[in-house]
Amino acid sequence: MACIINAGYSLGCKDNTGGIQEAYIGNFSSSAVYTLDADNIISGSVVSGGDYYTFEQRNENAEYNQEGQHSVENGTNFWVQTLNLVFHKNEAAIRNTLLLLAKSSLSVIVKDQNGTYWLLGKQNGCELVSSAASFGKGYGDLNGITISIEGREPEPAHQLSAGTFATLTVN
Repeated sequence: MACIINAGYSLGCKDNTGGIQEAYIGNFSSSAVYTLDADNIISGSVVSGGDYYTFEQRNENAEYNQEGQHSVENGTNFWVQTLNLVFHKNEAAIRNTLLLLAKSSLSVIVKDQNGTYWLLGKQNGCELVSSAASFGKGYGDLNGITISIEGREPEPAHQLSAGTFATLTVN
C-alpha cells in the first residue's frame, strides 16, 4: 500500500518569514513537463512553452494560501491554491493586463519571503477568480486593484528549485 506514513515533523529553528516577494505569471500549458527529485521538488528542466512575467509586490501586501479539501465520505482530496495580489495605482496598462489575466488560463510561480519558489496550478492551471478596483476615500486609502488567482489541484503546490527557476524566461 502506497499510503503508509513514513515521516513526522520537527519544529526546527525559528528562521521563517511570512509573505510573498513576487509573483511570476505566464500562460498555462497542459503539455508542460516537470522533472521531480526524490523530495518531489521540481529540480530539472521545465518545458512550459512560454515566458513568465514578474508582478512585484510591496511588503506585506500579497499572500498565498493553500487549503486542503478532504472528504472522508467520498475518499477525495484536492487543494485550493489562492494568490492575492495588489496593484498600486489605477492605470490603463494595469487595466489591460487585468483583462488579459481574466481571459487566460495561467501558470503561476510565487517567491516567498524565504526565497523559496512555489508552482501553482501545475496540472490544471490557475484562473483569475476575482478583482476589485478601488479609488479610495481618504488620501491614505488604496488607489489600485486587488486580484485573486485560484488553482484547484490534486496535490499541494510543488516547490521549484532556484536553479530550475533560473532557467525560465522571466520578463
